[in-house]
Amino acid sequence: MRKNFIYTFICVGIMSACQTTKPAKTTTNTNTPVTEEPVAATDSLESAEITETDTLPAWAASKGKYNPERTKLNDLLHTKLEVSFDWQKQYLNGIATLTFKPYFYPQNTLILDAKGFDIKGIKLLDEKTKKSSPLQHQYDGKHLTIQLDKTYTRAEQYVVEIVYTAKPNELPEGGSEAITSDKGLYFINADGSNPNKPRQIWTQGETEANSAWFPTIDSPNERTTQEMYITVDSNFVTLSNGALVYSRTNRDGSRTDYWKQDKSHAPYLFMMAIGEYAVVEDKWNNIPVNYYVEPAYAKYAKDIFGRTPEMLEFFSNKLKYKFPWDKYSQVIVRDFVSGAMENTSAVTFMEAVQVDNRSLLDEHWDNIIAHELFHHWFGDLVTTESWANLPLNESFANYSEYLWNEHKYGIDEADFHAQGEEDQYLAESEDKQEPLIRYNYVDKEDMFDSHSYAKGGRVLHMLRKYVGDDAFFEALNLYLKKNEFSDVEIHNLRLAFEEVTGEDLNWFFNQWFLSPGHPELEVSHQYTNGKVLLQVNQLQDSVYTPIYKLPLKVDVWVNGKKERHQVVVNQASQTIEIPAAAKPDLVLFDGETQLLGLIMHEKSPEEWAFQYANSDKYLARYEAIAELTHVDDPKDSTGIRPAMDSLGEKIAIRALDDKFWHLRQLAIQSFEKYNGSQAAAVEAKLRNLATSDPRSYVRAEAINVLSSWEGKDYTALYAQGLEDKSYTVAAASLFAYMQTGAPDLAEKVAKFKQYTDNNIIFTVAYYYTESGDPGAYDWFVERLQGGSTQMQQQFIQFFAAYLTKLPAEKKMEGIKVLEKVARQDPAYQVRLSAYQWLGLFEEMEEVKTIRKEIRENEKNEKLKNLYNMVP
Repeated sequence: MRKNFIYTFICVGIMSACQTTKPAKTTTNTNTPVTEEPVAATDSLESAEITETDTLPAWAASKGKYNPERTKLNDLLHTKLEVSFDWQKQYLNGIATLTFKPYFYPQNTLILDAKGFDIKGIKLLDEKTKKSSPLQHQYDGKHLTIQLDKTYTRAEQYVVEIVYTAKPNELPEGGSEAITSDKGLYFINADGSNPNKPRQIWTQGETEANSAWFPTIDSPNERTTQEMYITVDSNFVTLSNGALVYSRTNRDGSRTDYWKQDKSHAPYLFMMAIGEYAVVEDKWNNIPVNYYVEPAYAKYAKDIFGRTPEMLEFFSNKLKYKFPWDKYSQVIVRDFVSGAMENTSAVTFMEAVQVDNRSLLDEHWDNIIAHELFHHWFGDLVTTESWANLPLNESFANYSEYLWNEHKYGIDEADFHAQGEEDQYLAESEDKQEPLIRYNYVDKEDMFDSHSYAKGGRVLHMLRKYVGDDAFFEALNLYLKKNEFSDVEIHNLRLAFEEVTGEDLNWFFNQWFLSPGHPELEVSHQYTNGKVLLQVNQLQDSVYTPIYKLPLKVDVWVNGKKERHQVVVNQASQTIEIPAAAKPDLVLFDGETQLLGLIMHEKSPEEWAFQYANSDKYLARYEAIAELTHVDDPKDSTGIRPAMDSLGEKIAIRALDDKFWHLRQLAIQSFEKYNGSQAAAVEAKLRNLATSDPRSYVRAEAINVLSSWEGKDYTALYAQGLEDKSYTVAAASLFAYMQTGAPDLAEKVAKFKQYTDNNIIFTVAYYYTESGDPGAYDWFVERLQGGSTQMQQQFIQFFAAYLTKLPAEKKMEGIKVLEKVARQDPAYQVRLSAYQWLGLFEEMEEVKTIRKEIRENEKNEKLKNLYNMVP
């Protein structure tokens, strides 16, 4: 599963020296007790004296009930489903034929997860005689309890047939931030009333929502093979797990597609997708690799997904374990409830992935594609036994993004991506710090957070750096082979690494997987008597967070030459001695820039400048630019950051030519509203970057920054940018052009009205919102009805602000549009946005009544709670 982390770049103003390795001598502060291993947070909590009056920090780990692996009573061996659909009622009519045997102990009862069904009949099937007999059952709307005809032993199999109707829209609606709905089965534009949206049916099983459309043991520690018979109208294409065995035309003109998967997987990985798709065929090692897109996007499908065969080759070779499934298909659906889902051999993606070639000039979708593909080893082949162990799925999928970027685009791109992941986790950690593996969650959906994804990926990177590449990938291969087609917990992973490395790694797993938090390090250094004295203090709250054992590299440059030293930080306060022939030019703590945590290491401006000029690590160069230019510092009330000094200007100008695009972009940002002594040289450079840089985000950033320079006329440059193939550059240029007051502005904007790229849409919306042009009303309504969930959430605010400038009658017409969205849109986030922005018109009694009725009639409990917090 890929959480819905969407990075929308809207550039509209809204928006080497020789290396050696030497051992280092460590001395311990005499006031600090020496421990060989880090203290686990749980141990700290048990031993600390916390009084009733003490207040837990806001980020302290939650204490829900203990959530173990689900007990296995009956083992589901095979699932056969025969399904058809009632589009008008949005029902699924199904026959489930399920093969079981007791897991170990004899059983005379079978309990299945089955949410919101009409149960039409249950039979025991005798496969030898082909006879059947009815079975007694009880059903509470969530669990189906079946009384078997006798007590079965683990040596005996039995087959149960269940005839049922699934009614997903009649279920109470739940979900989480990561997976926004849990009704399992979704009908999109079922009645065909929206001309801007295709008719589709699709499913989403994680975490335990597939039991809303077929009866099963809906738990990640269960595995089953499957058959799917899907009956649809002949104009629809179907997709499911495994191989398509045949398609059969029925007497009534419908068609039944038979999909079969002989290798077992967890029930939450079952899927269906039905729609009028174009199927673009590809392959890898004679394995079908197909892309299911809407027909208008068929010509772009290989540009979006076409690196998938290369990814299959790369990951298969890296893991020394060939892709294990029958095929690999990828389908894009409308109104998806997450970013993407790793259904075995048939991945589902949100519609934002469906773009044209111009959009791909700005941003490819390799990260999310790699993420879901890697799940086919980590998640589908080897599956977490419980949601408490979810990082065994998601941390690996997250880390695959780093691996792919490193392989395909280089180490700087990989480290840039890792920086974003770390920032996500650190932002979340301000309000929440949990162990990665956590059994005491309040709700299983809470596991789908930046801990399981972003922190987990960074922890795997540190493990790789500690054991080395050969051992890391050898251990992953062992883990996969030992546990293939089974379910695992965190200790299975640890044992695989210990078997390969020969080292007890409890210390690593205890502090990084089983304890909350991260290190917060205060670092200082001084040079005396031929030694660098490196002082390291761990500042994190050790009542809740470990004192970490941190094997690190420290890079020391002396007379321009770098030497790398191996150190271990394992005390709350610690002095490390490093030999040096002279006062160093630079001391770079964590020379590999691989540590997850906060490092506060003060350096002189000259040291920062040396760091930028000499480190080959992206993160070290980024930090140096940020420190010297203040580009990451907060702005004051007038929108100005602290001014750069001459050294900062020198480094920023040098960084305009950095080999890595994001550092060029960062350097450009530092010249916002610049009027320093180097203005003429910087202006010439920015103009060149705005038109010639190979990366669109750099070109757009240069346009943004030039538009902030007062007293300068760059109208011709902006007009040139309007013709740029990149949507991001065109949007930035259009916004900048708006600031010029050019007489042909309305004409320029009108040329972009039919674009479907969000950057362009939001820029055009901004213009019409500011101008209040009454002729733009139909454009707003059309865009609102045809957009994706992510687009609609943001677009509604423009529409609402636009309505405030219209005459009363037209304003009320627009309010009715917002009311309909707030009441009926399938995505709760969109309903919330519409409700919230209706608040702009609260002075109207009719709108007060509308909002009150929306609150009272909303069925989504999460949304009802959110309404109470929305002004």
